[in-house]
Formats: sequence, C-alpha cells, structure tokens
Amino acid sequence: MSKASAFNILAGKAPQYYTSDSTKSVYSKANKLVSTKSGIGKTIADNIAKYDKLGSFDPKKSAYYQGAYNALKQVYQSQGRADMQNTIAAAAANTGGYGNSYGTTAGNAAFQAQLRALAAKVPSLYSAASGEFTNQKNNLAALIGMQQAQQETALNNAQWQTGVQQSLDAARYQARAAQDSAQRQRALAELQYKYSS
Repeated sequence: MSKASAFNILAGKAPQYYTSDSTKSVYSKANKLVSTKSGIGKTIADNIAKYDKLGSFDPKKSAYYQGAYNALKQVYQSQGRADMQNTIAAAAANTGGYGNSYGTTAGNAAFQAQLRALAAKVPSLYSAASGEFTNQKNNLAALIGMQQAQQETALNNAQWQTGVQQSLDAARYQARAAQDSAQRQRALAELQYKYSS
C-alpha cells in the first residue's frame, strides 16, 4: 500500500452524525400529539366536529325543548279534557241532565284555556332550551380550548425534549469526532514513522 492511499483511507473515516433512537422516539411522540388520527389531536378534531355539528339553536332538534314541551302538553291537554268534561257536566246538571250547546261551548272554552296556558309557557321553555343549548356549546368550546392547551403544553414539552435529545446527539457526535480525530492523528503519526524509516 502506498503512502498516499494509506492517508486517503484514514482521511475518509471521519465520523458521521446520526439521529439517535431517543430523538426519533421524541419526534414520533410530537407528531402523534398533533395528528388528527390518534391521541389528543383526534379527540380535539372529534370535539370540533361535534361543535360544528351543533350549529345554531333549533327547538325542533332540541331534545330538551321537545321533551319538556311534550311533557307539559300532556299535562295541559289532560287538564283541558278534565276541565271540558267538568264544564259540560255542570251545564248538563243545570238543564236537568241534558247536553246542550251552551255546555259544549263552555267545555271547549275550558279546554282552549288550558291550551292558551300551555302556549304561554312556550317562550320560557324556548328560553330554557336555548340556554341549555348555549351552555352545552360553551362547555364544548371550553373543553376544546382546554384540550388544545394540553396539546400545546405536551407539544412544547416534546419539542424541548427533542432539543435536549438533539443536543445530546450533537455532543455524542463531537465526542466521537474528537476521539476519531485523535485516533486518526495517531495512525497518521504511525504511518509517517513507518514510511519515513
């Protein structure tokens, strides 16, 4: 082997920088944090979709409003029928037990009074259901904000860990480079001694 080829072989053995498995692991965790396919990123994306799906308040779609309205409707209609029957019966009693148009009209008026009372409750039901909807939407928005803050914190931590890992990788590289440089210098000195003699 010639002197020049021996020097070229030694010069070509410089250390190479590489990303450690620890750094790759931290990168992977950071990517999962922002991914919309898994982890908290998916949870946030799902909750944003739920929030968007809520849209604006519609009493026809509100289970709270429909449930409360239907329950009150049953109560008021039942009471209206009872009032109508009692009024018709009272009118019939006044006429010797015979039904008449006065009793029917008065009975219908009693029933309609209960339906008007139900209609008077609708604005307060609407307000309560709208408030419930707004609370639900605000709670979901707050949850999304909290999850995004958690994701941001986790991502910042992952980025910090990545920086630490990269610093460790760089320090390892520098240590290997210094060690390799010392070994190359020793080998070169040995070669110079060998070829100078």
